Amino acid sequence: MESELFKCLEEMHGESYKSFIENKLIPIVGNIYEPNLGMDIITSDKIAQEIDLIVDSAAITTFDERYDLALDTNVNGPYQLMMFAKKCKNLKLLMHYSTAYANGEREGLILEKPFIMGESITKEKITSISPFTNFPSLHVDNEFDLVSKLKNNIINNIDLEQIMKNLGVERAKLYGWQDTYTFTKAIGEMMINNMRHEIPILIIRPSIITSSYKEPFPGWMQGFRTIDPLIFFYRKGDLPCLLGDPNCLVDLVPVDMVVNATMAAMAKHGNLQNSQLNVYHVASSSINPVSFSQIFDYSYNYFKLFPFVNKKGDKFDVKQMRYFDKILDVENYIWEVLSKQHEVRDEKELTKIQIRLIEKKVEYLKNFSKLYEPYLFYKGWFDNDNTRKLMGDMSEEEKRSFEIDVTKINRRNYIEKIHILGVQKYVLEGNRIN
Repeated sequence: MESELFKCLEEMHGESYKSFIENKLIPIVGNIYEPNLGMDIITSDKIAQEIDLIVDSAAITTFDERYDLALDTNVNGPYQLMMFAKKCKNLKLLMHYSTAYANGEREGLILEKPFIMGESITKEKITSISPFTNFPSLHVDNEFDLVSKLKNNIINNIDLEQIMKNLGVERAKLYGWQDTYTFTKAIGEMMINNMRHEIPILIIRPSIITSSYKEPFPGWMQGFRTIDPLIFFYRKGDLPCLLGDPNCLVDLVPVDMVVNATMAAMAKHGNLQNSQLNVYHVASSSINPVSFSQIFDYSYNYFKLFPFVNKKGDKFDVKQMRYFDKILDVENYIWEVLSKQHEVRDEKELTKIQIRLIEKKVEYLKNFSKLYEPYLFYKGWFDNDNTRKLMGDMSEEEKRSFEIDVTKINRRNYIEKIHILGVQKYVLEGNRIN
């Protein structure tokens, strides 16, 4: 309620703002991992009798999360939610947030089609080349069994943490996804589709969500999102190069456009009340594309005019971003840049402490680069035909009130004059991040 995001509402309602919010929102204690979503029986029965719409935005979004935790949230969570949804007699629609990158390692124009249990991206690719070649189907029960057996055989919790992280990446890559996050989000979609029966389902798949374009004001953001660590490491000189293709498309969509598309789609399908599953890509790469090199050119322009200054008063002079396609080249270049920052001409002149500091930083940035590697070499772009049809269904007044047309975004203006400023104000300053 205290967030800057709601200042417009606070000004509108004045002294009655608090009571207005409290009349609109009723917080409930629960747990998405548990039957009845962890609610007490009286509360769950009351909700099941009254609600006609469910919006599901609960998820773990860390790329390399432990596989057991990601499965519990992103797969078991939707399972428990669907079990509860079947008790809601007046339910007109269940809306689930996924991600456009749940499409995994698909390439080319990626359509807005639902996932079916047993499917996988690897299976798609193999059967498209060799239709009679068998590849194991992806079944959620097998994944939970695998995790359970492993956990029973591991005694040391320190080992468990890393083993579960490695397992998530291994399973994801086996079946054709880039990381644990996108893999488990796709399985979550399969779970919902498998259990829906007569429940009308709407799946919204945003791409990379960025700061607000217009509403309630430009630049609002909560927390560091996918693209932001790259930009803000770059401004400090900590990320002088990227492991990636400079021409690779990065699909960005402002948060207010995601919200507007969600509300418009819910209004449309909540009124239709048929038992279909509809998928919407809220994305931009097929109709207003922008590359990583463009993003960093715009960032370079901004930080040249407004360089980062640390607490000591040191000003950081950014250089043009460099791109490499091999991790060893990234490692060597970072070494070179960091050595120069320590004002030595030759690595032999570095002290042991300096070498240790550089080694630590290089290792961190190397792992950071590997984490982002699948997105910096991504070969797909997202069809958003359903979202464009939705826009066609809207009146002119609705289009003005619920802006979802990503073709209107001037990328350079948005990055240089809205997004970077917004993240600095609402994320970095608010959390005292330097």
